[in-house]
Amino acid sequence: MSRASSTVHPLRAVALGLDSDISIASQIPLNYRGEGATKMKTNIFAYGFSGGRAVSFGASRKGRVWSHEQADDLHHWVRWVRQVGPAITDESVTLESVMSGFLLPEPATARPPYVPLAVEWPHQILATLSERHTLAYQDEQYTMLDTEFRLTCHEAEGPLRFEVVTPSWSLQFEFAFDIESPPTIRSVAEDGQLVSSAGTTSLAQFLTDTGLLVSFTDEVVLLEQGLILRPARERHLFELESIEVFDWTGINLRRESRKSDDDTTAIAHRVIETIAAEAEWEVAIDDDGAGELADLVFMRRIGEQLEVLLVHCKYSSQSTPGKRIDDLYDVCGQAMKMNRAKSMPELLTRRLLRRAHNRQAKGRTGIIHGNLTLLASIVEQARFRELRVQVAIVQPGMSRAIVSTEMRALLGAVQRFLIETYAIPLRVIASP
Repeated sequence: MSRASSTVHPLRAVALGLDSDISIASQIPLNYRGEGATKMKTNIFAYGFSGGRAVSFGASRKGRVWSHEQADDLHHWVRWVRQVGPAITDESVTLESVMSGFLLPEPATARPPYVPLAVEWPHQILATLSERHTLAYQDEQYTMLDTEFRLTCHEAEGPLRFEVVTPSWSLQFEFAFDIESPPTIRSVAEDGQLVSSAGTTSLAQFLTDTGLLVSFTDEVVLLEQGLILRPARERHLFELESIEVFDWTGINLRRESRKSDDDTTAIAHRVIETIAAEAEWEVAIDDDGAGELADLVFMRRIGEQLEVLLVHCKYSSQSTPGKRIDDLYDVCGQAMKMNRAKSMPELLTRRLLRRAHNRQAKGRTGIIHGNLTLLASIVEQARFRELRVQVAIVQPGMSRAIVSTEMRALLGAVQRFLIETYAIPLRVIASP
C-alpha cells in the first residue's frame, strides 16, 4: 500500500486490530485496547499513503479485503480491484514481512517531552465527517474545513495546549494525561459544541472521543488512539545548499500578511512577486485565514497534470535575520499538517473555490491572479488530472549563512515527512 521506498515514515506504518498471533495490540495496556482486548483478533486494518494519496486497507483471516475509500463509479471500483489483486495473490508476502515496517506504539501516559509542531484532525475524520458536522460557539457555526487547530506555545514541557480557531471565535483546550488511561481533552475556559444530525454535544468530549494527531520534534507522533510513536533513526539534515534566498529589501520581516491588495511591505507581497515570476501560473490565491490550505497557493495545468505550490509564510520575531529556531516551529508545523487535500486534487481545488466564494460574499477576494471562472474550470477537471504538489516554507527571519544544525534537523524532518508520506518536495526560502 506504500510507494516503493527503502524508508517508511511513522505515520505510514500504523496498523491496529491485528491477529493476536503477532500483535501490536498485545503490547498495549488493556485500558487502551477496550473490552475486547483479550479476545483473538481476526482482522488487520491499516492506513497510509500510496502515490501521494491517503489510502486504507482491511483484511480478515477468512480472506476478505476492503477499504474505507468510496468508489465514485464502477470504473473506479474495477481500477481499485486491479491494484489490490496482485498484492492478494502474491504468495511471497507474509505476515512477518508486513509487520516488519510497523513501529511499536507506546501508551501516552504523560506529556511527551518534545516540542509540539502541529495538532490536527485524524485524516479519516475529515474524510467522513467534515461536511456533516459543524463546530459551534455562541450560535456561530463553522464546518470542520473552516476551522483549524493552533498550538499556543512551542515548549518541550508544561501544558500541551491548543486553540480551535474559526473566522469569528477561538477556544482553548489542553491534553490531560493519565497513567491509567488514554489522554483526554478538556477546555481551558469555555467549551464549544459539536453539532450534527444526531444532536449537540460538548466539543471537548468530541475531541476526546475522536482523538487528535500531534506532531513533535524528532519525528515523534501522538496518535489519535492515545499512543506514541518514536522512530529510532538518525536525524536528516536539510541541505544547506538547498536553502533558497530571496531579496527582502523594503520588506518588514516582522509582518507576514498583506493588509490590502496594494500592501507592498509584507512578507507575502515579496513572495507573490518572486514566485509569480518563476512560472506562468493560471491562478494564485491568498488563502490566509482560519482553515487555510496555505498562506499562498499557486496552480497551473500542464498536459495531464495539475501543479500546485503551497506556500507557508512566517514573520520573524526580530527585524534582523538570525538562527532562532523558535521562528521555525510554527511554519514547519503548518507545512507538516496532513491535510487530506494535499493528496486529493478534487478536494484541494474544491476547497479553494468554496473559500474564494465565501470571501467574495463578504466583499473581499483572495485571488491574486486569475479569476473565479478559471478556478472553477480547474475544479471541474481536477479529478482527471495527476496532482503534483510542492510545499514551500518561507522564513526570512532565518539566515542561511548562520543556520544552526538544530534548524537544519527540524527542516530535514519536515522534508522527510513530506517525501515519505505524500511524495511532495519541500522548498525552504530564507535570508542570505
